[in-house]
Amino acid sequence: MLAFFESPLVKSLLSEYISFYEVMNTFDIKTSIAFNLSSSIYGFVYTSRKGNYNIILNGNLSYEIQCRTFVHEIKHIIADLPILGYVIGMDMQHQVFEVDSDIIIQV
Repeated sequence: MLAFFESPLVKSLLSEYISFYEVMNTFDIKTSIAFNLSSSIYGFVYTSRKGNYNIILNGNLSYEIQCRTFVHEIKHIIADLPILGYVIGMDMQHQVFEVDSDIIIQV
């Protein structure tokens, strides 16, 4: 878990001197809010054909849940996507990489 907080992406997001937009652009991450998702889907991340990361957050959920989901998806970008590549599935909330990502937001 310490590696997550030591990653350049997280350090940059926590920096008081770098704007959120600069960080996101530097790491090729685009964030969008979708209002047509089921309430059971908080958000997801995928890699575009150009290699950019796209985080989609559910706009029908509270701001706090969107923020927690954002951090959860950032953890996937840092730790899981480089190793796993693509992961598509339903009811995956009990998979190890999902449980690990949820632990990050409880710190």
